[in-house]
Amino acid sequence: MRHNETLLDIADWMTDPPTGGPIQMWSVGGILASVVTLYGLSCCLTQRATTLNMTMRGFPSLGRGLWLDITGIHAITFGLVITCVGLFIHFQWFWGNHKRLLPFHEFGKYTAAFGVVAAMLAHVFTMMTRT
Repeated sequence: MRHNETLLDIADWMTDPPTGGPIQMWSVGGILASVVTLYGLSCCLTQRATTLNMTMRGFPSLGRGLWLDITGIHAITFGLVITCVGLFIHFQWFWGNHKRLLPFHEFGKYTAAFGVVAAMLAHVFTMMTRT
C-alpha cells in the first residue's frame, strides 16, 4: 500500500458517517470529545498549556524536555486548535450516531474542521512572530 492510499483511506474514514452505535456515540463523541474540548477551553482561559515537546532544530528557546509549557497568546491559539478538534470529534461521532442530529452533523463537522485549520494557522503565525 502506498502512502497516498493510506491518506485517502483516512480522509474517507473522517468524512463518512460513523457506523458505531450508542457505545461509540457516548464514549468517543461524548466523553472523549468533552475531555479534549474542556482541555482546550482551559488552555484558552488560563493562558497556560502543556503539550509534548516536538520541537526540532532551530527552536532552542523552547526547551529540550519531554513536556513543553506554553503561556500567553501561544496557549490561547493552541487551546483554540484543541477545542476545535474536540468539537470535530463531537460532531462526527456523537451527532453522526444520533438519529435526529444526523442530518446536521456534516455542517458542524466541516465548520469545526475549518476552525482547526484557521486556529492552526493562527498558532503557527503567533509561534513564528512572537517567539
